Amino acid sequence: MKENEFKAWMQAEGYSKTTVNTQMTDVRRIERAYGDLDNLPDGLTLAAIRETMQYSKADERAGRPNPSRFEIDGNLYDGLAHFRATLNFYRRFLDTEALPRGVGTFGLTPQDILQAIDRCDAAKSVTDFIASHEGLGNPMKFWLLHRGKRYPSKAIVRDALGHIGSEELPGGGQCKTALDALGFVVIDWKAFKELRETFLSRMSGFKDFRQQNGDYWANERRPKDRAIQQVQAITASPADDRSAGEQIYRALCVDGEGLPLSQRVLNEVEMAQSEPRDRFYEAIAQIARNEDDPLATITEGAKTLEQLKDGGLPGLHRAEVLAIAVSIVGTVHPEAACWFDISRIEAMGKRLFGRKLFDHNDFTPSDVDEFLQIVRALFALFDGELGWNPVDLFDVQGFVWAALDDKREHEEEARFVEEPTTGILHDGPYWFVGASYGRTNDQFDRFIAEGIWEIDSPSDRHREQVLRMQPGDPIAIKATYVRKNGLPFDNRGRSVSVMSIKAVGTVRANEGDGERVSVDWEPVLVPREWYHYTYQPTIWEVHNTNQMAQRLIRFAFHGENQDHAWFLQNLANWGGLPSDEPPPLDPVKRSPQNLILYGPPGTGKTYRTMAEAVRLCRGLPDSDPLLHDAARRQELRQAYEELKGQGQIGFVTFHQNYAYEDFVEGLRPHPLTDGVGFTLKAQPGVLRQMAEAAEASAEEHVLIIDEINRANISRVFGELITLIEPDKRVGMDEGMRLTLPYSNARFGVPANLHFIGTMNTADRSIALLDTALRRRFEFRELMPDVSLLGTVSGIDLAALLATINERIEYLFDREHQIGHAYFIRCETRRDIDEVMRHKVIPLLAEYFYEDWGKVAAVLGDGDDRDGEHKGSFIERRRLKAPKGLGNGEDSAPRYRWSVRDTFSYNGFTSQ
Repeated sequence: MKENEFKAWMQAEGYSKTTVNTQMTDVRRIERAYGDLDNLPDGLTLAAIRETMQYSKADERAGRPNPSRFEIDGNLYDGLAHFRATLNFYRRFLDTEALPRGVGTFGLTPQDILQAIDRCDAAKSVTDFIASHEGLGNPMKFWLLHRGKRYPSKAIVRDALGHIGSEELPGGGQCKTALDALGFVVIDWKAFKELRETFLSRMSGFKDFRQQNGDYWANERRPKDRAIQQVQAITASPADDRSAGEQIYRALCVDGEGLPLSQRVLNEVEMAQSEPRDRFYEAIAQIARNEDDPLATITEGAKTLEQLKDGGLPGLHRAEVLAIAVSIVGTVHPEAACWFDISRIEAMGKRLFGRKLFDHNDFTPSDVDEFLQIVRALFALFDGELGWNPVDLFDVQGFVWAALDDKREHEEEARFVEEPTTGILHDGPYWFVGASYGRTNDQFDRFIAEGIWEIDSPSDRHREQVLRMQPGDPIAIKATYVRKNGLPFDNRGRSVSVMSIKAVGTVRANEGDGERVSVDWEPVLVPREWYHYTYQPTIWEVHNTNQMAQRLIRFAFHGENQDHAWFLQNLANWGGLPSDEPPPLDPVKRSPQNLILYGPPGTGKTYRTMAEAVRLCRGLPDSDPLLHDAARRQELRQAYEELKGQGQIGFVTFHQNYAYEDFVEGLRPHPLTDGVGFTLKAQPGVLRQMAEAAEASAEEHVLIIDEINRANISRVFGELITLIEPDKRVGMDEGMRLTLPYSNARFGVPANLHFIGTMNTADRSIALLDTALRRRFEFRELMPDVSLLGTVSGIDLAALLATINERIEYLFDREHQIGHAYFIRCETRRDIDEVMRHKVIPLLAEYFYEDWGKVAAVLGDGDDRDGEHKGSFIERRRLKAPKGLGNGEDSAPRYRWSVRDTFSYNGFTSQ
């Protein structure tokens, strides 16, 4: 055994003296039975030794003898579980030892740091220790946490360097980086004091964690103690795993507020087939009942749950798996773990420790180990310097959740964002911003020094984007350029667009002026270059909605390398080429869409247009619930408005007078400089503006053309009608550019610009559309869907609408039916009356050119007899003929039609 190194590792990990001494003693005992763990005989491994110590409750009940090579004092089951945990400790130490050293550590080892800590303890005071190092003062920010005490991180590192003969004098940030790399915990003390004050202000009367009164006891500790006792009792009960697992999950989910497990998961499990449901609950019980080392239990449990994702529970997200495994182990063993919430843990890591916790794409034990080490360090700090007398790690979790309460307002599902690949990414936005005023005035150093980012002379669109930057949003400083040589892949002599990531950070505050935000920056020591999927404008708002965006986010914010082979395989060309070379083609741009949604009024064309535009811009699959769930309509509209605000969605309404000069480009008067007279200059229309924005961007763009059938298509598109064909788009094999008549500019439509048109068939049949338009667009019909309607105030809306539409089709045609959207928001009888009186009946009168006999027939109020008639919706009264008309045609019976004050729905009431 590497005794000194193993001891130093455990001390750095924050384990107590008792734990360190116990583990050292237990490893020596294992070595006496099996040999030196660092030089085991051939064929013997740590895993094989651990296998000889396997012993289950079933073995205990069957009276199976001790399978290991040494005697166990006391209970055999508990003893072997304890020694298996010891082996796990030593294996984790060896795994850490195997990691590459030297990068950022200045050649130091954990032992060097521990010896420096001993010298600090030997000094009269921390102040004296700091004073013994020239040029150092009391730290304002970073302090090393060790065994419940704070040590000046810069002084500790410089002292250790001096004792190994190094002349390095690293700064505070470099010292923190070195200590992190060596396995120690460094806290931002200023940030901690702020959270401490927040916690104390929210927990009135708080003195320490063991007092059984006050806000903390009532709101945090007592409810958790009850949950702990309940789950521990279920775990120890004779119930089988299937039954116990369900009881445990429900105890931590649905029996009270503030519990750690997801109701959404419970709903999915209950809706699943019996086999995956049983396996899920059995896995829960096995996690709770596992007596191994907690980290090993969490690891094995998380892997078991992840396998259920492909075994009948596809919606089980990675963050939920972590929450389940960690929270259950913590509930059964509160001295070893605690409840877990990824959003709060990430907030704690960034705010207090400057770390990105759970930063790996795949689940790794080291991520959980890092989290538990930090929690132990806080526990020791509470117990030592602060004197808060914590009971277990749940008090650390209670402090964090209470102090970071502003992070707890998201809905449960919003915390768990599943990605096409395996990393834990949030929805976004992720901001990529430039740092130059103009082309030469670089503000990078100032932004980093002042902890800000700002934009010079912002446009209205830029202001909207800056105002959307929220505290907690990830942000990166970028620089974009083109390169042809010295690339890490074969570029075949072509120019490639490059985006250099110079710094990453987190938005801390928004000034509210649309120009400036405060940022916690983390400068990148060596700027990292990203290729192909880039964006030149100053602000780029990225969401994790397609593979390219996800890969960029992981590259910039999670330190992943770019997979050049993947990009070269998935790109027909690559981005950023100069104008004389073929432009880029992105995998998500290979099928530019030209779509027209048509149908009668009220059939949901507006809703479907929003959904299609958001789907195309965000790269969502057709099955995404956001596009179909009526309950999320407001969320869809918000996404639509955001995309519209940042220029990815454009909107125009065609009408009879709309022309080429409005749509593509036209001449507009501009006053001369002397103020006398004017000149005509070419001004781009909405199509040219959208096309140029899309061509300069890596993002998808959509141009929505409302009422596309109301304009003269040939007059509006002109010669450009050819350019919107998918295979004629810029970047496609047969891509084309034409010269515009007014500006003489070369113009093409890029493949990442999609067109969505809408058409009301009550105005004009698609049979009358321009042939050129029909050939270049896909037509998708939207007809009334009565299945979306229910019964309101006893009125069967589905039957009402179906009957009306059947009569319209008989008397007129199918293209003039009434859409379901007219009734979709009706919640009361009064709502239905309002729709019938002010929308449906006037529309019918328009359809039938004021032929009220046909309107009455559609409404079921028709009557073939002469004389007055009172129907359910309208009534007629015979008009008295003036005298002197005789018996001629002019004296034939005539009627006055009117809409009734009250309606009757007798034929459409539910029985």
